[in-house]
Amino acid sequence: MPHVIGTAGHVDHGKSALVLALTGTDPDRLAEEKARGMTIDLGFAWTTLPSGREVGFVDVPGHERFVHNMLAGVGGVDCALLVVDAGEGWQPQSAEHLAILDLLGIVTGVIALTKVDLVAPDRVAEVAAEVRQRLEGTTLAGAVVVETAAPAGIGLDRLRAELDRALDRLAEPPDRGRPRLPVDRVFSIRGSGTVVTGTLSGGILAADAEAVLLPAGRRVRLRGLQAHGRPVRHAKPARRVAVNLAGVATAEVNRGDVLALPGQWRPTRTADCRLRCLPGAPAPLRARGAYLLYAGAAEAAVRLQPLDAIEVPPGEHALVRLHLDTPLVLDPFEPVVLRDSGRDETVGGGPVLDPFPPSAVRGTAARVRRVEELEAREAAGPSGLVARVLAERSLVAMADLPALAAASRGQADGMLDAAAEQGQAQRGRAVAWAPSAWRRAKESVLAAVAAHHRAEPLAPGMPAQLARAAARPGSARRLARPAGDGGRAGPHGQGPGVALDHREAVWATGGAEVVDALVASGQLVADGPVVRLPEHGVRLDPAQQAVRARVEDALAEGGVTGLSEAALAQLGADRRLLAALVRLGVLVPVGAGLHLGRDALDQAVASLRAAFPDGRTFSATEAKQAMGTTRKTAIPLLEHLDRGGVTIRQGDLRRLRQGTG
Repeated sequence: MPHVIGTAGHVDHGKSALVLALTGTDPDRLAEEKARGMTIDLGFAWTTLPSGREVGFVDVPGHERFVHNMLAGVGGVDCALLVVDAGEGWQPQSAEHLAILDLLGIVTGVIALTKVDLVAPDRVAEVAAEVRQRLEGTTLAGAVVVETAAPAGIGLDRLRAELDRALDRLAEPPDRGRPRLPVDRVFSIRGSGTVVTGTLSGGILAADAEAVLLPAGRRVRLRGLQAHGRPVRHAKPARRVAVNLAGVATAEVNRGDVLALPGQWRPTRTADCRLRCLPGAPAPLRARGAYLLYAGAAEAAVRLQPLDAIEVPPGEHALVRLHLDTPLVLDPFEPVVLRDSGRDETVGGGPVLDPFPPSAVRGTAARVRRVEELEAREAAGPSGLVARVLAERSLVAMADLPALAAASRGQADGMLDAAAEQGQAQRGRAVAWAPSAWRRAKESVLAAVAAHHRAEPLAPGMPAQLARAAARPGSARRLARPAGDGGRAGPHGQGPGVALDHREAVWATGGAEVVDALVASGQLVADGPVVRLPEHGVRLDPAQQAVRARVEDALAEGGVTGLSEAALAQLGADRRLLAALVRLGVLVPVGAGLHLGRDALDQAVASLRAAFPDGRTFSATEAKQAMGTTRKTAIPLLEHLDRGGVTIRQGDLRRLRQGTG
């Protein structure tokens, strides 16, 4: 199984010479590096260890001015080779590199004491003891110390064996079906075009596949792949990979970009993190500080917003929101490193807990709630991420779940099924819900429909669109609010407007699913464009009942002569009551502004059947005479019967459809 080993240590302590001796490849590729005798940028090499395991090496610069280059290469490694000169001993960059390895959570490594052939044995023992003491309290505590001298070949076999043993303790690199390649080098090859390199994690890349460069979102094709100097059709996780890209110029790609498969990863400019301030930091981490954040091979200026503290003192940790000047591609529980840009030194770091915070944090109550959510995330860990995402957001679009849950689409689907079986999720068609939010949404819709019935007792029901909107908490306030949200950032940290609109769309979809579920369960009845409670019916108060009685008297007196809206208004029936009387069957609208009683309509049809049996045709005048009404009523009444299929018009004549009432 492949792994990537990263060197670390002070400048001129012999990192590159050691990699050359182990691999036969000189990692110093730049003429300037060879002239100056020091590594200033990343170098790469590979070899096979005694076990037969292939490993790649990332050789990083040790000079303090090039820590940003060191961070670009060390982010993807899973084993460290920390190098200390046996003569010079522990130096400032030894300490900073160890702090970075500790912040990145690299728990596997070997310590190489170099140039042991140039110093006395007691000095070697003294430096080895100091190194072991310096490692205490870090992720590399207890790492094996190997005495080496690269040019003389001293200790190289033991170093190879110890690296093998260290890598034996590592789990196989996971294939989450969600590959990510942070770009740490960009160059061009004549005849091939743009080539990028990086340490692959999370999944497999295939030659000729379509991919995307983030954060820009530029589509590219993977023209060819190389791993450890050999062409491959498929590149696996935890390998150094070179990718020949089609569809993009070299100048359009930068170190820190991320190569991924389309739709699987998203950049963000806001993230919540557990930040630890290094014990030796010169000052606490503060909101007003000037910092740079390092993740993968990327660097971005960042502003801190402490959530559970005013500041983060040296040696302590706190929950902090990161506001990035430029978007980064981050993963939940991914470690990041923080440097003070003014002092140019590493001051802290820690794991990202949420790359896509669901909302802005304003006020004490909001901070307390967010801190509780993030602490619950930490306790749940990656396996409980789907349940936590839903608990924090109430509902999530299925399309968004992979990015939020740090999984491929298939894995996110499986995680959602598992959460649903445990009662921690409710699966919908296009959205997934937190069970409590699902219950609240249904209760809100039912309460809104009931309230509408009370406020509008004559209405047939609540417009379905309003019922769907009622699923969202605070829907009454939101519907009354003017468009726009004052510039709040949305759930994916993309700035005002865009993400908010997406969130509104998710709630609209969720509201529709709630209403559909209530209809399917019989708790609501869909009646055309409205929904109602099953027991809802038109209820008339005493005054309205009196108007109904007057209308029914007028209908009985008028026979087949219709009542106009003006005549009904004189009887006290306004438009709302008029619509209610239609739903109650008291009135039948037969034309614009003209109504008949149900009995009168039945009487008119019966008269036509008696006068024109056996499909005989008749004119409008004959129909008027048969029904005993006026032409003003007969014409719209006949047209109403045409629409209802009772009569069939044939030019100026009509006939009754046989078998109709």
